[in-house]
Amino acid sequence: MNKKASLFLLCLIITFTLETIAFTGKVKAQTTTMSVNPQTIIDPTLTPGKSFQVKIDVTNVTGLYGWEFKLYYLKAIINATAVQFGPFLETGGTTFTIDKSNKDFNATHGLVWLADSLLAAPKGVNGSGTIASVTFNVVSLGSTKLDLEDTKMGTKTGVPISHTVQDGYFSNVISQAKISVKPEKTIDSTIKPCHNFTINITISDAVNVKSWEFKLFYNNSLLNISKVEFGKFLQSAGTTNQQIKQLTDAYNATHGIAWLAESLLLPVGASDDGILASITFHVKDVGESSLALTDTVLLDPAGQPLQHTSFSGYFNNVLMAKIFIDPQEIFDPTLTPGSIINVTVKMAEVADLYGFKFNLTYEKSVLNCLGVLIIPYDCEYNFDSKVAWNDKIGEIYVEVNYQAPAEPITSVAPFQVAKIFFQVSRVGVSPLHFHDTSMINSEGAEIPHIVQDGLIYIAIRDVAVIGLSADKTNVYPGELINITVTVENRGNLTESFTVMLKYNGHSIANLTVTDLPPQNQRSISYTWNTSGFAPCYNASLTAYAIPVPYERNLEDNTFVDGLISITLIGDVNGDGIVDIYDITLAAKAFGLNRGDMGFNERADINNDGTIDIFDLILIAKHFGEHY
Repeated sequence: MNKKASLFLLCLIITFTLETIAFTGKVKAQTTTMSVNPQTIIDPTLTPGKSFQVKIDVTNVTGLYGWEFKLYYLKAIINATAVQFGPFLETGGTTFTIDKSNKDFNATHGLVWLADSLLAAPKGVNGSGTIASVTFNVVSLGSTKLDLEDTKMGTKTGVPISHTVQDGYFSNVISQAKISVKPEKTIDSTIKPCHNFTINITISDAVNVKSWEFKLFYNNSLLNISKVEFGKFLQSAGTTNQQIKQLTDAYNATHGIAWLAESLLLPVGASDDGILASITFHVKDVGESSLALTDTVLLDPAGQPLQHTSFSGYFNNVLMAKIFIDPQEIFDPTLTPGSIINVTVKMAEVADLYGFKFNLTYEKSVLNCLGVLIIPYDCEYNFDSKVAWNDKIGEIYVEVNYQAPAEPITSVAPFQVAKIFFQVSRVGVSPLHFHDTSMINSEGAEIPHIVQDGLIYIAIRDVAVIGLSADKTNVYPGELINITVTVENRGNLTESFTVMLKYNGHSIANLTVTDLPPQNQRSISYTWNTSGFAPCYNASLTAYAIPVPYERNLEDNTFVDGLISITLIGDVNGDGIVDIYDITLAAKAFGLNRGDMGFNERADINNDGTIDIFDLILIAKHFGEHY
């Protein structure tokens, strides 16, 4: 076809479209859906013996004359006790219903299988509504998918109606499981090179676990793995698939890894406490190693993640003395200027101790030191002590030396050496930091040791992202999106912090918030250029406020917005194809400028603020393209 013929055809299409809009004003229907409603039920009050109901809904359907679906569920968790055909199809006339449900469809699942059709009706039903309701009785604690399969919708002539499907999910448990290295600490100087020791990876307070996975890292200059055994926790519920995904002492230059996973073959779950795996290490040298438990995963029989916490372990075959603050943290925003608090300095895991000294710094603008009390070990009184403090610089000095006939101190268990009293001078945060510490034995030699600082927290530090919005949700590649992030300072100190703006985990920009007063909000805007994105790409926006120091509540630091869809150029109505409906919409707004009533932003293809022949040409250029 030559250029003149193409232009003539385009003019005919535009003219026809303008006339069609003038007389009909028709707009293409939205996507038709069959879905479980509510889509998610998580309710611990739905205990065995209780019942709940779900609806099967259809939305945005045209000409519906008959439907069918199968709904599968785990019969060990719930059982379907009643079905009711919904009123939606009956609005079109008399219906014929079919119920082929089977509570014992197979060894694990029950089935609700329903169908409904109009009889001799002149036409089908349009719109949205409920086609069926299903009542379930709860059998046990657990979770299950409400899995819609083999869904069908048809017109009067038997033509299938294209639609999407949304499954459901039920759970009456909220997992608080814990995965831990046991023993948490293996500190034993008798475990010398060429000896072995064993740890267990345990789970406690578990509910309905079908599968687990973890990685354990260790210092490969000190330890090598000699044996791995899977525990009986999952096996108590049935046959399992056990996987050693990676087991090597040479994961990298410094660490080895044990990467293990196990899953029940049937869709059932194990509960309570038990051992996931036992790992035996061969000791190569003297030293210390963390036993770092990472990337832990728990899944229920429906394949849904179970919330849990994990706790790593520690190995040391050198008795390592320790000086530490107890409690390690004092977090009390109710403390006010004038309040008096105290902390204890303790020691542990020390042999042949005959003297010590330490300097401890504190925040002079937050605390005043009122005094230091020396606490003798086992009521010993043969010692000399020196104590001093300086509120101008915020520092305490303590020195204690034992004398004959005092016995040297050997104790693995923690014991007190001093108690320090503070008065609060203002709201704030004060680290309690050890420096220039010394522990000596009965021969005057230095005892190797570690220190553990403390923290007094007389403030609330809490930054939050409370809003995230974009001025467009459907854009063409290269369009600009104006993104607004709203943050709030929920603490009682003025805060400056950074907000990371991302899409699908990829960075867009880092936004800076400066000097946000307590209990105040602020909105930050950013313009995102979508150049380089391919059509048919969906981007989910996330704003994450990087925690400020000593912030404890991190649940409100993240905000996730809806999807930004990068669509085909010329796909004005967003249905995934450039066709006559898109030209219709553009023609309807032809000649309008941004700000005019009826202006269609999506029809302004070249984004110049005017819908004109250039926009129509671009639509025609991409005519027929689809996802």
